[in-house]
Amino acid sequence: MLSQRHGRPVWRSVAGAVLAAACATAAFAQSERPIRVGAVSALAGQAGFPESSWAAASYFNAVNAAGGVNGRRIEYLSLDEGPNPQTAASAARKLVADPEVVALVGGSGLFDCPVNAATYAAAGLMSLQGASVAPECFASSHIVPMNNGPYLALENAVAFAAEHLKHQRVCLSILDLPGMGAGYRRSLDRLKPSLKSALADVAFLQPDADFADAVRDRLARTCGAVIFTGHEPAVLRWLEEAQKQGMGSIDWIFLTPAYTDQVAKAIRSPQARVYVMAEFEPWQSASLAMLDWKRVMRQGELPLSALAQGGYVSAQVFVRVARQIQGPITRATFAQALRDMPEAELSFLGMPFHVGQAQAHAPNRASLPVTWRNGHWKIAAPVWIQAPPLTAPTP
Repeated sequence: MLSQRHGRPVWRSVAGAVLAAACATAAFAQSERPIRVGAVSALAGQAGFPESSWAAASYFNAVNAAGGVNGRRIEYLSLDEGPNPQTAASAARKLVADPEVVALVGGSGLFDCPVNAATYAAAGLMSLQGASVAPECFASSHIVPMNNGPYLALENAVAFAAEHLKHQRVCLSILDLPGMGAGYRRSLDRLKPSLKSALADVAFLQPDADFADAVRDRLARTCGAVIFTGHEPAVLRWLEEAQKQGMGSIDWIFLTPAYTDQVAKAIRSPQARVYVMAEFEPWQSASLAMLDWKRVMRQGELPLSALAQGGYVSAQVFVRVARQIQGPITRATFAQALRDMPEAELSFLGMPFHVGQAQAHAPNRASLPVTWRNGHWKIAAPVWIQAPPLTAPTP
């Protein structure tokens, strides 16, 4: 609307003020270079799960729109780890070789941690991963997972089945993706005796296994609860076979990758007893933090998923730490500020967040079970289940 003073338009003064502000902004922008942040993630392919880095990018876009970090824009470089360790190493080398990349945020992949953890440590480059998968992610000085990861989540799922649902016969079906078998076995070794005694059978399945046979085996064993560790595409296949054969009175328990709208829609039987171990605050919550996350996801046109929550939280932590740095933001100053950050309550986590000086990190060991009810996920138990601390370097 055109303003007027004493009946005369004042567009010249307004335009002059706008022009002066624009010149000042341009001068400031030229003197302050963007803060460059990277990520190595599984962005494509059958085992891709790009939602974490997508969510981090969406959060950074929102921060930039609000003025950035102390006036500086965040420039985000998300690279695909590709189909093998060689391509993952190449992606990491590109980021490490760029001295302006001060941290990695929102990464998620199968190869990144085993291949690149030593590279990041040698370069002093901290990686706040949105969705860590490989055991090496939880045994590195410079990788900080935001999620439980599949191994701690498996421990929490067994505890939920045995101690909360009171099952004495729990069967595990573990999807044996490359490099993950050893991590699952170490987690099973960490279980206390009362939980181990509840395990009726543990089966490791190859990604191309016949799920029809695997489900048939679980039904024949009369398991009280069946825990399946697959990522979302595998969960959808598993559910399809289970529903074809009849899910019965079994409690079917999945890990965080199954906590999606797509999985909820795939369950057709009103009597299905399905649970998922959520690693973050359930998105049905009406908290202000959850409303902001949903807003950022809508702006980025992203699906609601735990992977997206992990990416959002990792970006949130980066911004919180970066804003506290006095002086230049570099790899060294960011790493020091992250390690010096006191224990903090993060709205999405079921336990206080802290990195400190440890040589291995698992700051989020808490899971909250949710259950399927008429097409929606509902909180199944009001208590966060928390796996015991990791003893470095064991994931």
